[in-house]
Order: sequence, then structure tokens, then C-alpha cells
Amino acid sequence: MTLKPLSGVRVLDFTFLPPGGACTVMLADLGADIIRVESPAQKGRPSMVIGQVPLSRGKRSITLDQRNPAANAILARLAASVDVVVENSMPGSMEARGFGYSHARAANPRLIWCAMTGFGQDGPNAAHAGHDMSYVAHSGMLGALSADMPWQPATMLSVPAGAQAAVIGIQAALLQRVASGEGAFLDISLSESMGWFLTCAINPFSDNPYMLLGTPDRRVYGCGDGRYIAVASAEPRTWGALCDGLGLPELKDRLHKADQAAETTAILAQAFLARPAAEWVERLAPAGAAVTFVNRAKEVLDDPHIKARGSVVDCAGVPTPVNPVRLSTADGQRGEMALGAPHLVGQDNADVFTAAGFAADEIQKLEADGVI
Repeated sequence: MTLKPLSGVRVLDFTFLPPGGACTVMLADLGADIIRVESPAQKGRPSMVIGQVPLSRGKRSITLDQRNPAANAILARLAASVDVVVENSMPGSMEARGFGYSHARAANPRLIWCAMTGFGQDGPNAAHAGHDMSYVAHSGMLGALSADMPWQPATMLSVPAGAQAAVIGIQAALLQRVASGEGAFLDISLSESMGWFLTCAINPFSDNPYMLLGTPDRRVYGCGDGRYIAVASAEPRTWGALCDGLGLPELKDRLHKADQAAETTAILAQAFLARPAAEWVERLAPAGAAVTFVNRAKEVLDDPHIKARGSVVDCAGVPTPVNPVRLSTADGQRGEMALGAPHLVGQDNADVFTAAGFAADEIQKLEADGVI
């Protein structure tokens, strides 16, 4: 038996950008039934979030022309048959079209509405355009990652942060609904989701030398082959193992000595140039030093630990990182990812609309009229 804690939870997915796609695919992995709402103009094509299979798997797809005068009444009936709505439109835009939280709640008071936006539902920036870089910059994360600016991320950072915040919020709202019988509105800001990770940057551990960043014991060093090694040897034990492994036992008493930090960093930087990065890791890690090879993104596919853990799996021929939530029970039940190729747009019209109470002839007429 497969462990699916969100089995029975139905989600109407209006999202079309990566944050929403990542949110709903995590919900799918946990057992939720995700129903994407897409344009009839795309019918028959793969149901994809910006062409990304990993963000599109495990979801059903229906079509609805939301500009059609009949659309809002149809959406109200669909809302009555689901538990959660997830959308990533600009604040107030769905409400202005005649189907926002107030309309959905009237149809289903137990509904949970999750709105994912860049800057939140209110405030001076709420109506500002943006994408991942905008939210990473606004949150302070872009400036916190490196003192050297400009710093150009090579991947999206606010996408998984916002997605995980949304998933946590949805699950909390589902639990609250059990007790209260009422739904909820979730205001998920991607900028705030990134800002959550900046607690230690906003409030530095100035009184705790074990938590300071950028010191000789916590930094990235270049090695002899041009690759890098990440050092996090902040305790006497791991620092001692590092110094011994580098052949520099005289540095052991310099741990957390701020007045010697610059000189110590320079000595370590010179020492690491003597060997390739991978060789240093093979030498130092087994000895107890906290060191890690700095992988490039594609290199994780061949990383021995990643392969042993099955941290990247195949989904319709595409390498896909596993859901980081690994569930298992005492009797051996395990959660499994929702793998398999994305559905075709509109593939699930008959099943979904029938389950929502639409008669067969009604569905046929809606299709004939181009509404779905």
C-alpha cells in the first residue's frame, strides 16, 4: 500500500507559472488530486508548466474559456466540488473577472483559497510586475548570498521557497478546517517566503562564534583544479581534523580568533591550491572535517550520495529531483512520487465535470460551444 496522506483532497489549479506548479506537484506527491484549469485553445497538447515536466507531472487537466460569460457559473460549481484553489494571478484580478475568493466561498464555505503572488495581496509593491529575480532581490537574499555584487543566480530561488510555504499553509488550513468547519484565504508572497530564510542575516549571531559566516572555518575555497570546496568546520573537533588533514596543526588554536581571521583565511586558501577539490574531500571528510565538494547542478546526477539515495529520478525521460518529504510508516508503507508523463490538456474533462455534477449532454454542449 502506498502512503498518500492527502488522498481525497481535491485541488483546482489555476496556476501557470513555476511557483504554483511546484506547489501543486508537491501536493500531488502527497496524494492530492490536482485538476489544472487550462484554455480550450491548448486542448490536446501536453499540460505543461512553462515546458517543465517535473512541475507538470501527477496532475489532471480540464479546459475552460474563462472569458466566456458562462465561465463564472461553471467555476462556482467546480469550486463546490473541491477542497482547495491555488492561483498565481495579480492581486484582485480573479475577483475583478467575477470569480475570486468571495465568489468561491459563497459556493463552498469550506474552501481553502491559496493566492501566490510576488509581493503579497497588499502593500506598495503588490501591483508591481516581477519574476523570481525580483523577489530574490527584494527579499534581501540576493545581497545576503555574497558580498560581491552583482550576483547572478543560475536557478530560481523563490519558486521552491514560495511553493513550500504554500504547501505548509494549505496543510495547516486543512487541519484547521477539521476543527472549525470553515475554509481560509492564504496570502503567499514569494518575497516573504525568501525573507524567511534570512533570519540569521538580519540578526547575526554576533555572540556565538560557532554560527558566524564568512570566517576561515566557514567559507568556500578554490582548489588546485579550479574547482571549489565548501568548508564548515566550526567546532574544535572538525576544525582540528581540517588543520591536521591540511598539514597545518599550528592553526588549531586559531578557531574563532577574529584578529587572526584574515591571515588564517589566506593560509588555508594557499593550502587548498595544492590538490584538486575532489581529492581534498576524499582526504578530509572521512577524517572528520566538515567539507563538501561544490557540485554544479548537472553534476548531482552522478554524485554517489545522490544516486545511492535516489534523490533524482526519471519522469517521462526527464531527470527530476525527488520530493524532499519522504514519508514512511512503522509497518513499511511509503510515499511515492506522482511520476509519469503529464496529461494532455482537456484529457480529464469528462471525469472532472461529471464528478462536479454536470450531466453528459451538458458537457457535450459546453464542448460544442467552445466553453470547455
